[in-house]
Amino acid sequence: MASAPLPIAPRAESGRRFGFLLAAGFLLLLVILALFASLVAPYDPIAQNLKMAFAAPSFAHPLGTDNIGRDVLSRVIWGARPALLGVVITLITTSLVGIPWGLAAGYLGGITDLLLMRLADALLVFPGIILALVLTTVLGPSLQSSMIALGIVYSPVLARVVRSGVLSVRDREYITVTRLYGYSALYRMWHHVLPNALAPCVVQLTLIAGMSLLAQTGLGFLGVGLKPPFPSWGGSLSESFRYIVINPSASFAPGLTVALTVLALYRIGDELRDRLSLRH
Repeated sequence: MASAPLPIAPRAESGRRFGFLLAAGFLLLLVILALFASLVAPYDPIAQNLKMAFAAPSFAHPLGTDNIGRDVLSRVIWGARPALLGVVITLITTSLVGIPWGLAAGYLGGITDLLLMRLADALLVFPGIILALVLTTVLGPSLQSSMIALGIVYSPVLARVVRSGVLSVRDREYITVTRLYGYSALYRMWHHVLPNALAPCVVQLTLIAGMSLLAQTGLGFLGVGLKPPFPSWGGSLSESFRYIVINPSASFAPGLTVALTVLALYRIGDELRDRLSLRH
């Protein structure tokens, strides 16, 4: 006798759990590849072999070679280093700027809140990629400066999320009672208000991580960031895009890697949102 079908809810829960494990595993694999790229990559990512230009995927070159004979797989593996490093730099910059910004606006209120949030609105009016290009030009074109610029661009977004969380907890009893102990406003902000308002901030940072990777790829495609011949996913896309008709694997490999990485980051963000909402 055939067994009864499983309820929809358990199936959906198991599907979400599998998706989360798949996303976490993929990101862990990327971190391992980035850390041990010199041991894992089969070839030197900048070594040219014009005799092997536009080689089709094979056992020797699983993803083929690009227009000057460089191994595509090796360049994708080595490109994980600047990609992940850039995301980390962006998240650190965004946190260092956005968290104090939103914390001060939400806790102090009044004219301070008004001025800080109007400044955030003014920055959010500008297209992010344009503002990042301007800041990168001011700081000097490099991977570090471009990602710091992106961190500054995304900081108003995080500031608004932090402010919202602070407003929801700043007047609760366990915060108000700390005034009876004589703690300063600065101490209460950092030790009592912020830890209880960080849940949406953590989720927002995962979204910013995905956006920063897409922006980093776009900047690399435009030639801003890591300079050739050093491999980056955006640079590889830029160099191989003109030959996409005769050598599609050289463009598809870094492009697909970027897409999967962004999806994995967003899936982790969804899981964090679900778990943190259950706690609250």
